[in-house]
Amino acid sequence: MSWTEKCCDTYDACEDIVGICNEEEGTVLLPLGHMYTELNAIVYLDCAGSLQRMEKIEGCDSNVKNGDNIFMPCTEESASRSGKGASKFPHPLFDRVKYLCSSIYLENLKQWITYLERKEEYAAACRIISAIYCYISQGTLINDLISYRITDSKGNVKKDWNIGFCVNAADGKENRLWKMPDLWRAWNDFYSENYVNKRKKDVCYATGRENLPYSSKHPKKINIYSANAKLISGNDQENFTFRGRFETPSEAVTISYEASQKVHQTLRWLISKPNCYRCDTQAIIAWAIDKVPEILSCYEDSYGIYKMEVQNDPEKLRFADHTVYADYSQALKNLLLGYNSFDKIKRHIRQVVVMAVDSSTDGRMAVTYYRELREDEYEERLVIWHDTCKSYQRYDKETGDFGKTGYFIGAPSMNRITLAVLGTRKAWKSDASYNKIVRILREQLLHCIFDGDKIPQSMVNAAFRRAINPLALENTVSKNREGRWRNWEYVLGTACALIKRYYHDYKKEEYEVKLEESRSDRDYLYGRLLAVADQIEMSARYRQGKTKEDARATNAMRYMTAFSMHPFRTWNMLFSQQLNPYLVQLDGGGRYLKEIGLICNLFEAGAYESDAPLDGRFLLGFFAQRQKNYKE
Repeated sequence: MSWTEKCCDTYDACEDIVGICNEEEGTVLLPLGHMYTELNAIVYLDCAGSLQRMEKIEGCDSNVKNGDNIFMPCTEESASRSGKGASKFPHPLFDRVKYLCSSIYLENLKQWITYLERKEEYAAACRIISAIYCYISQGTLINDLISYRITDSKGNVKKDWNIGFCVNAADGKENRLWKMPDLWRAWNDFYSENYVNKRKKDVCYATGRENLPYSSKHPKKINIYSANAKLISGNDQENFTFRGRFETPSEAVTISYEASQKVHQTLRWLISKPNCYRCDTQAIIAWAIDKVPEILSCYEDSYGIYKMEVQNDPEKLRFADHTVYADYSQALKNLLLGYNSFDKIKRHIRQVVVMAVDSSTDGRMAVTYYRELREDEYEERLVIWHDTCKSYQRYDKETGDFGKTGYFIGAPSMNRITLAVLGTRKAWKSDASYNKIVRILREQLLHCIFDGDKIPQSMVNAAFRRAINPLALENTVSKNREGRWRNWEYVLGTACALIKRYYHDYKKEEYEVKLEESRSDRDYLYGRLLAVADQIEMSARYRQGKTKEDARATNAMRYMTAFSMHPFRTWNMLFSQQLNPYLVQLDGGGRYLKEIGLICNLFEAGAYESDAPLDGRFLLGFFAQRQKNYKE
């Protein structure tokens, strides 16, 4: 269970930021024995426990109010409570109205206060908890809520509403209880000493340490999209959980309370960060154990990764923002290989973890992918991926990239690959089936990037079929030609990148991104011919005064699918019938005819006359020739 150990190490390395909100991300690494809560109202008390005011939270975020992350102490039982027995396990501090009004809540508070009274270092925490106990014991909570109109539209108090507390200090300063480290430690010490340490002890499978009190119930709500799913659970003893090997959960595995808390708090924090890659119930995270600094993303395209890496270098950042047709895969490679010796040593030592978790059912979550790498190994494998799976990639002013329409050379992002292979979500009959396939595809890509697996042929074939049928793509209809063909160009660039990777993996062949004018592959040459045919018609239409608003597809695009199946027959039809009018408008089109002649001369004997279907090299030749035409 190496991943559990690495999560514990990460929590220990980040101990100085526990409970501190990252203002940019809005994330918090929670203290042990704590969980997020959604507050519907806040009760303000003075240090003696007298009510000062109540505040209803309108439309509050599940975790945040006025920039503060709201989290509260909890027990293992209260964090996983459900069903009829839930009333026996109130949270220690904040909770729903119906739990705050129970005698068990007051009894638990009294035990906590008794413990704190013996600890001088927790005198302030003791006064706060005593104030809450004093107020709740008066039994006026519901009436006070009604008085302050903290009710529903019918004037009733909803028993499921969550209530939080703020208690003023002796000097009148307002204490936000979720921002008090002393209170966090006070709860954790109390719970550990009075409950956890009294449990049975055994070996902790997460850390390897011996004689530690272990947990039988583990936290949930690691991923907000599968809130009830647990990574570790052994509470089902009736449905062949142990397959006849064990009788109790502790015989199967034991994990200490401390390790369980650190593992789940760390994963919850990492999954909530903006750089987590999510799809439905799946979450992919990559992090360095040492203080979790920013590392290179494994799901962005080459341009995005390069820009992220040079964000503190104004000159290189300006280059990334304003340069088109740049080879960012090579720039990324040069950047990473150019670190000084001290940086290389640090990157050789630091550990990086790549991990994917997913929920197979509502109640169970699993680690579906896991790799540990040195940071330099992690970066080397990313560089190999971006170097072997690259092509021209289009960016548009509509997306904010480059400030204008343009291209760069590099590997596509995982989102681009998903678009090329599966299409858009609305093209599928159900979101569930689409999400399922997307999750599988993402894990396959992780294996390709970090394990060196061959690119799945099914993935390449799907992208190829989508690229050769541009008129069938979703969202291709727009007011102008740029908008009409944007998705297709995304797919085309991605398909070419995957095809290049395919030939690298299976055929040990390398294809340049730029046009290889001496290459004599039949499929490649036919792709070049189709690109020239497309350019002829486009040039003629431009001479006619046609604008980008005229979005009619060229004949080359209309016949692209047929061309891939029967190239010789389709090319003869295009050249002899469709292109003649446009060549006349171009004064004979001498330049283009010369280009066609040069391409035809490269065919090997008998290859030109063959009408056999074309493979992926057809797209490589087509796209490379097309980009050359654009530059000219």
